[in-house]
Amino acid sequence: MEQPQPKVKPLCPPGRPPRYEDVPFAEVTLDNGEPYTLKMDIYQDLNQKTPGPCIIYYFGGGWMYGEYKQVTQKAVYCRELIRLVEQGFTIVSPSYRLSSQAVFPACIHDCKGVVRFLKANSKEYQIDPERIGVLGNSAGGHLAAMVAMSANCEELEGEVGGNKEYTSAVRAATILYAPSDLVALLRSDANEVIKNLSGTEVDQADKSMDNVITQILGYTEPGKSLLDLNRLIESGNTCDPDWKYVELAKACSPITYASADRGQRPSRTY
Repeated sequence: MEQPQPKVKPLCPPGRPPRYEDVPFAEVTLDNGEPYTLKMDIYQDLNQKTPGPCIIYYFGGGWMYGEYKQVTQKAVYCRELIRLVEQGFTIVSPSYRLSSQAVFPACIHDCKGVVRFLKANSKEYQIDPERIGVLGNSAGGHLAAMVAMSANCEELEGEVGGNKEYTSAVRAATILYAPSDLVALLRSDANEVIKNLSGTEVDQADKSMDNVITQILGYTEPGKSLLDLNRLIESGNTCDPDWKYVELAKACSPITYASADRGQRPSRTY
């Protein structure tokens, strides 16, 4: 007997498809050297003719999965956000490079490029450039937090899409269950592995352990693992050539940019 298929809510509420679909906002290069076009969908009331507030939604998926149309993940947050077009909001769902395509800080550069593109083209898309906010869940929340927290960090701005005469700073951010400290997350993941394994199992895991954070950091050379990177962090050996991955994890952690004086941002090189 054929099993009934689960009911899935459509991405768009009735009558709310993107007003502007598959809008290209940047040409980038993947780590394998192939060219790639970043695109976005823009949801907006068809009758809107004056600039209004905008929310950029960065999808979640562990930096590994998902797409801006949010078909595979059913877009639980994006679907509800789209309903805000009835209150005059513009909702933007952009793509960004996943860990299988490019390592940090590529996806952060992509997400900042979205903001600059929308500001540069605000008149065409009826967006108030002074009222742009970001929202994301999980990895998308991390990216939203990085956009919001590291706005004045030139080392993380990138060149994606150009429009460098515009700032990527935003007015508001909503972060849903996102990692804020990637170094702490690495250590937590490693300790969880060690806790559940023992003896030769740890040695075997040491050689094959793969982790989403090590992937997005680019720490994927043969013979290197999550546990190796954790040991390096615990050693505090800043002279080790691989310490650059620890610095990259810090530079890509929103907590690094949290400060009582929001006018000052720490400078990072990686």
